[in-house]
Amino acid sequence: MARILIVGSGDIGGGLAKSLAMKGHTVWGMRRSEQPIGDGITTLSADVSEMETLIGQIPNDLDYVVYSIASPEFSEEGYDTYYVQGLVHILALLKQQHIQPSKVIFVSSSSVYPHHDGSWVDETITPEPTAFAGRKMLEAETKLAGSGFPHVVVRFSGIYGPGRIRLINQAKGGSHCDPEPDLWTNRIHRDDCIGVLEFLIEQDMAGKPLDNIYIATDPTPSTFFEILEWLKDRIGDVEPDHDVPEATRRGNKRLSCKRLLDAGYVFKYQNYQQGYEDILTEMGY
Repeated sequence: MARILIVGSGDIGGGLAKSLAMKGHTVWGMRRSEQPIGDGITTLSADVSEMETLIGQIPNDLDYVVYSIASPEFSEEGYDTYYVQGLVHILALLKQQHIQPSKVIFVSSSSVYPHHDGSWVDETITPEPTAFAGRKMLEAETKLAGSGFPHVVVRFSGIYGPGRIRLINQAKGGSHCDPEPDLWTNRIHRDDCIGVLEFLIEQDMAGKPLDNIYIATDPTPSTFFEILEWLKDRIGDVEPDHDVPEATRRGNKRLSCKRLLDAGYVFKYQNYQQGYEDILTEMGY
């Protein structure tokens, strides 16, 4: 069994902490609130943006550290504070306390890939982000790569799942996207986000070699038009069609999860139909 610190214990980090604790690992979950995370998990109340709240909070002799923060604000300053500087704070304390985890795992984003031409993207493609979100994520990744700690970066695509129903609401509201040209999108269910992180820890514990970077997305990229129309057909009672706001049209690429599949990960939800079917059924549709 391992000693594991989850920095950022919200939807994904908290779910990971609960799953790991149920399997018998010793788990600490860090979050800004004092609300307990779950049975068998030691909750640490601290804010990664404020170093003084972190001092004395990092357990010794950690085997794994997972950095799974969600910035409370969607701005360049917020991303710099929580993804870059927050990670730097944690890495500095690990060094100060002479902690040598087997792996530091950083939860990143596919926003580091700015592609808009529908092309396939895998981990061999050099990320050259143009928007602040991707730039700051890549900056945090670079800080980790230069830290000297063994590490893994996981770049998640669009996350959906319970409570993450923006696309369902768009479909109910009659959002429409032209069928041509294709607008490719990529997504991963919340449960698979947790599953991927747990899988990587288990692989490392078993002595299996890991790459430094994984794209985590379900194996089936789909067009935005296809998903919206499927959701509208599945829901049934929706508003008349209207155009999708331009903000929804950012990005147009097909992400490959081949590296993750080759490592042996099996997705719980192979495509959006499987994932959204469970969510819609739970919502009463």
